[in-house]
Amino acid sequence: MIELMTPLDIMEEFTDMIESERIKKGKTQEDLYLAAGMTQRTYANFIKKKDTKFSNIVNLLIALDLTSKLDMLIKQESYASLDEIREKNNKITRKRVRKNGVDK
Repeated sequence: MIELMTPLDIMEEFTDMIESERIKKGKTQEDLYLAAGMTQRTYANFIKKKDTKFSNIVNLLIALDLTSKLDMLIKQESYASLDEIREKNNKITRKRVRKNGVDK
């Protein structure tokens, strides 16, 4: 199944999740934005306009102990041996992509 979401849809999902978790944990908005290192205005813009920096969302998730929600975004690699780790570290990985798609 293909799910099409706009950036606004995604931000609405974040705000709904954060607000419902805030309420479930009995925190006021002030408790939360202070714990996340945000100003009241920044938090209000996030809730009303669905607009904030990604780092603010991460800080809110940390303040609510919801970092597990980020697991799919920052999936950790697993290795079976030290040799696998060494092999991966010795591999040359591309850090740039040329506009025409061809490296020289």
